[in-house]
Amino acid sequence: MKSCPRLSRSPTGNTSVLPLEAPPGRSLSKQSPKSAMQADLRLVKRCVDGEVAAWEELYAQCHEPLCTSIRAMLGRHGDANLVDEIAARVWYAVVNNDGELLARYTPKRGARLITFLRTLARDEMGRYFRGEVRRHQREQAAMQDRPPPSGVDFAQTMGLLREFLGTLSVGEREFCQDHLLAQPNEGQTQHTSASIWQRTRRIYKKFLRFLDGREE
Repeated sequence: MKSCPRLSRSPTGNTSVLPLEAPPGRSLSKQSPKSAMQADLRLVKRCVDGEVAAWEELYAQCHEPLCTSIRAMLGRHGDANLVDEIAARVWYAVVNNDGELLARYTPKRGARLITFLRTLARDEMGRYFRGEVRRHQREQAAMQDRPPPSGVDFAQTMGLLREFLGTLSVGEREFCQDHLLAQPNEGQTQHTSASIWQRTRRIYKKFLRFLDGREE
């Protein structure tokens, strides 16, 4: 059986990669592009052949550059936990099935191995955001199935909601009405999944600050 780095699963269910006494991190070697890509290909073949030291070398060489790239792709919306989440998903995909996905790497198109991993990270980010949107939609549908509140509670809630909406910009109010307050499948579709997730998160934080201000 081929050997791969150990995988651990956190209490939240996230999978992370634990290098087997990984050597100190190495920066990407300063070789000619062609030589560097050939070195990448040799490293990949060693990993796919089950060489434990090769997996350790791959992790030590590429983990930090991968996290840096993920952080840049997420921009100001990405915190350290999300960066770690996406990176863990990439490493799990790479080691899964004895490196079956990693074996697809080829330097024929002039791409380094880290570029290949960045592409995987972009795919994992898309899956993550789509999953977050679906989770929000399920939660919204579950809330709409609950029995309606009493008249007094409903009036208070609607008054609080109108007051909060008044603190938002025109664009944020339109987004709330189209995506957060609309019935399922009634929302507008001009936004991407990532944009919906980012706007929802930003408005949620504003709502928490709004509630904190009322309690003062």
